Amino acid sequence: MKIIALSCTQRRLPSLTDALLEAAISGVVREVDDAEIQRIRLIDHRIAMCEGEDTCLDPEVGRCTIDDDFARVVDLAEGAQAMLLAMPVYAGNVPAVLKIFQERLKSFMNATQRPFGDLLVGTIVHSRTMLTEPALGSLFPWYLRLRNKNVASACVTQNVHPDLTRTAAVDLCVAVGRQLGMTLDVSRSPAVERATLPLVQPSARPRCGDPAASAPGA
Repeated sequence: MKIIALSCTQRRLPSLTDALLEAAISGVVREVDDAEIQRIRLIDHRIAMCEGEDTCLDPEVGRCTIDDDFARVVDLAEGAQAMLLAMPVYAGNVPAVLKIFQERLKSFMNATQRPFGDLLVGTIVHSRTMLTEPALGSLFPWYLRLRNKNVASACVTQNVHPDLTRTAAVDLCVAVGRQLGMTLDVSRSPAVERATLPLVQPSARPRCGDPAASAPGA
């Protein structure tokens, strides 16, 4: 089973984002025996900003015409069934490298199969101080457009901790990976037969305004 591990940091290695992502990977591998992890660090690829000409939406063109590494990154995600996404918060929103990538994926808006779409997702957001939750929320319109389903999230802030990798943040990220893995396992396992319990109907009660309900002493 192929799982994308998408790192959206704008720092070179080593980075906190990648460390938290690796923790999540360890969690999903624990639950999915045949997990094939495709790591993608957006910052390591040359992805230019969308030029906004919408040429890609022309049925006769059908693709983005900018010559860079975008198509290669799309190819790396081919055949994936799930994604772990980890990102830092730099200015209260998604990092620029991810926003650029989101806008470039617009070229597949009219396609039947949307790259990075129809996936189960686990999301990790971290920041130095705050605003992790608003940044997480800003991802969901993108997920919805791609028909992704977020099954687990973790938001962690550094605050006074000099090194988040020495805190419970790592355990939270492992839990995100495990939750994604267990959801994947359930989605491909045959449904478990369960005994059907009889439906128990409550006894009828008088409704407000009925004579029995308004009788003295009732």
